[in-house]
Amino acid sequence: MENTLPSDTEAEQGLLCSCMQDTRIIGKIADIITLEHFTYPAHQDIWATLLKMYFDKKPIDLLTITSELRAKNLLESVGGEHYITHVYTVVYTSINWDEYFKTISSCYLRRKIHFAAKRMAADALDRTKDPEDLKEEASREITGMMTTKTESVHIAEVFNKRINAWEEAARTGGAINRGHDSCFPRWNMSTRGFRPQTVHIIAGRAKQGKTTAALQMVTTPSINKGVPIGIISLEMGAEELVDKVTACHAQVGMNDLRDGKLNKCDFAKVSNFMAQGMKAPIHIVDEASMTVNQFRARARRLVVENKCEIIMLDYAQLVTPNNLKESRERQVAEISRMTKIVAKELKVCVVLLAQLNEDNTIRESRTFEMDCDSLTKIMPVEESDDPYAYVLHVTHNRNGTTPIIPLKFHKHMARLEEAIGEQ
Repeated sequence: MENTLPSDTEAEQGLLCSCMQDTRIIGKIADIITLEHFTYPAHQDIWATLLKMYFDKKPIDLLTITSELRAKNLLESVGGEHYITHVYTVVYTSINWDEYFKTISSCYLRRKIHFAAKRMAADALDRTKDPEDLKEEASREITGMMTTKTESVHIAEVFNKRINAWEEAARTGGAINRGHDSCFPRWNMSTRGFRPQTVHIIAGRAKQGKTTAALQMVTTPSINKGVPIGIISLEMGAEELVDKVTACHAQVGMNDLRDGKLNKCDFAKVSNFMAQGMKAPIHIVDEASMTVNQFRARARRLVVENKCEIIMLDYAQLVTPNNLKESRERQVAEISRMTKIVAKELKVCVVLLAQLNEDNTIRESRTFEMDCDSLTKIMPVEESDDPYAYVLHVTHNRNGTTPIIPLKFHKHMARLEEAIGEQ
């Protein structure tokens, strides 16, 4: 049997007929549909003519569309007056226009997948091309097939939704508008927690607790409430991460755990934690390197396959940019922007780790504050005699205050706790 490209002549005719009968339909699909949605050149010419007439605010009916095609010397090429009349009368009502549109869109997407697969197959046989480059090109190709179909809404609709949300907030004491809690109550109150479509940056100088803090923050809702999370680590291996998580939540010494020197009490703590921790929906991606596009693709897999609601990336400056020829600041800015795109696109919370300079500014980029919902820096208290005195400083926050939260850093347990009674 001969394989033909997916198409549906009748659906194309039905949609064009519906647009001629009710020009409001053109306005609804003008920013979505393209000429490539139509497989037949005659239908492409008819759609292009309808679109121009619509935006020129010309009246549209059988006579005017025929006249317009004649003026553009297209009438004969589309099949003459007989074919235009046939298209204009192919359906009696425009009520089913959305079904015709869905059919056309489905065929169009299948054709795009077919051509993309052919290109990928041809490139895969070309030994002069790097496999990693091929993976990135394939990822971009698939991602590019996604279309934005957001429609405008009247403010009254939004008000009605918000009134319900405000009433629910009053009933729950605001809990309905807060996300998943981290392990730090004051940080939760300030930032409203890990909410969908938000980006929270945890930044710190090298070896000063940013990974420890972020790991404790994101694993807390997973272990305590069963929230699925993804951890993409470009710095630490999966085994080291699990050691940190275990020492933190079991509250035992990490070196004692690694060296097999746990006493009976600590061994019981670890056993109790493992019974809970092994059931937690924590998914670890341990990679030595990752490009910006690979991060986007991996985040999508974590959401689709594991339903992750929080994705932590450790850390920004280790991600390989798409364009190595640009300045380092622009490269890191690209990574920052991509985390925001991923959060919005996948409706997840992204926790991005970043490294600070010695003066506590973020290394290599000034764009992080523009892209994130909150920027939190973890720093030792320089003027304190206590080597375990640290602070979480929320230096940027779109949704609340910017507190300085005193902490105690129990380094041997890879665990931080809010310092009780300190402000």
